[in-house]
Amino acid sequence: MSKNDLSPVSFKPHEGHFIAFLPMEQFLSKDEDPEPVLKKAAQLYEYSILRMQSVVTDINTLRNHNNPIPARKIWELGELIFGLTRGLERLSFQLDGIYDHLVRDLGTKRKWLEKVIILRRYIPDKNIIPESLNWGRFEKGTRRKAEKLRNGMILD
Repeated sequence: MSKNDLSPVSFKPHEGHFIAFLPMEQFLSKDEDPEPVLKKAAQLYEYSILRMQSVVTDINTLRNHNNPIPARKIWELGELIFGLTRGLERLSFQLDGIYDHLVRDLGTKRKWLEKVIILRRYIPDKNIIPESLNWGRFEKGTRRKAEKLRNGMILD
């Protein structure tokens, strides 16, 4: 299935949970009742956000105590984001405005999330990242440094 075959879905918080929404033209073009699959998408999104919030809390706790943030912890957050995207794709959806959703629901800054996703995109396996490597080494030049690490080079 190509990205063009995926229906854009968005989520709105409602009474401690999330509700999934499709654009009207997508809703009307569905042969079957989309409600069951929209409920699954909302459950997936909610579960994913809860897991991401836990990682963000860990990161913020380290930051607030002036402790180094392991690059692997940032990679884990990126992997959760990628997992959400893959899960929605299995339901034939793509998140409409991923950064807007994550900024709202995780309380983080867009630029930081972009770097998280870049790190995960260019490093496919967490084990490539040495356990002792801190996120601070990636904050500037994230893509270039992630590519270097992926290619087995030592970061300068």
